Amino acid sequence: MSDKLQLGEPVDREISEGEAAIADALVAATEADLQAAPQPTTIRWSAEQLAVVRCAAERYGMPYQTYVKDAAFRRALEDLRRLDEAQPEKR
Repeated sequence: MSDKLQLGEPVDREISEGEAAIADALVAATEADLQAAPQPTTIRWSAEQLAVVRCAAERYGMPYQTYVKDAAFRRALEDLRRLDEAQPEKR
């Protein structure tokens, strides 16, 4: 007997309401995951800028792409906080 799982033949039958609810929940979860998938971006760096970013990432002990994402996100949050404090009516 093989250790691999084998797919059986399709079963032609009606599913119960409970099975339908589970299937609907799985489809909804999958669709939500697909919509929340990361969006790739491209950033153009000079050699000097990239060297500085890689150095900082290395000193923090993380991959530079993770460092860039984290740093950009933290900076954006801080900028938004400062703008909200300076101009609360523009929220």
